[in-house]
Amino acid sequence: KDKNGALVMIDDPKFDPVLDFIAKNGITLFSHQGEPKDWWSPLEEMVLHKGYYSKNPQYHMYLHPEYPTYEEQINARDHMVAKHPQLKIVSVHLASLEWSVDEISKRLDKYPNLAIDMSARISHLQYQAVDDWQKVRDFFIKYQDRILYGTDITVNGDKIDPAEVRRNANRKWTDDWKFLATEEKATSSQFGEYRGLNLPRGVVDKIYYGNAQRWIPR
Repeated sequence: KDKNGALVMIDDPKFDPVLDFIAKNGITLFSHQGEPKDWWSPLEEMVLHKGYYSKNPQYHMYLHPEYPTYEEQINARDHMVAKHPQLKIVSVHLASLEWSVDEISKRLDKYPNLAIDMSARISHLQYQAVDDWQKVRDFFIKYQDRILYGTDITVNGDKIDPAEVRRNANRKWTDDWKFLATEEKATSSQFGEYRGLNLPRGVVDKIYYGNAQRWIPR
C-alpha cells in the first residue's frame, strides 16, 4: 500500500527504477501476480481449488471485492512486462494463466523476455490434456525454451518428519515426470483419468535443467 493506504500494483511507475536496475545488472525477475483464477470464483464454479478455499476463506478473493480483480492483476503484470523489454522475467505458476495454454501462449508470443514456471499448477495442464491432449503437448514443444519445472513444495511447522518430507517430494517428482516424459495413464481425484505427454527427451531436459541455466543467472 502507498502512504494513502491505496494498494500498489506491479506496473506502478515507482517500481520502474528498481526493475530497470535489475535488468541492467542481468538479473532475472521471478514474478508472482494473480494466483489461480479460481480465487475469484464462487466455490461451486471452481475447477481444482474448491477444497482449499472452502477451508481458507481469508484467501478466497470472491469474498473480498475490496481487493483488485484477477483481470486487474494480470493486466498490471502484462503492462509491467511490456514496459521492461530488456528485463528477463520468469512468471511463476504458469504466469497465473494456469487455466488456458492458449492464454499463456498469447503472452509468450507477445513478450520475448518472458518465461514461465509450472510450480503447483501441473494439475491444470493435466486437466486441459483430458480434453485436448495434443494441444497441451504442442504447447510444450513450441515453447520448450521458456518453460521451467518447479513444484512449490514447502516444509513448514515445528514437527517435521524428514522421512515423510522425502516420501512426499519423491511422489510429487515421480508423478510430474511421468506426465511430462511418458504416456502412462494416471487418475486425478479431482477430474479423473489423464495420460502423460510423452515429450521428446530434449524437451524434457530443457524443462528440468537447460532452461534454468539459460534463465537464471549464476
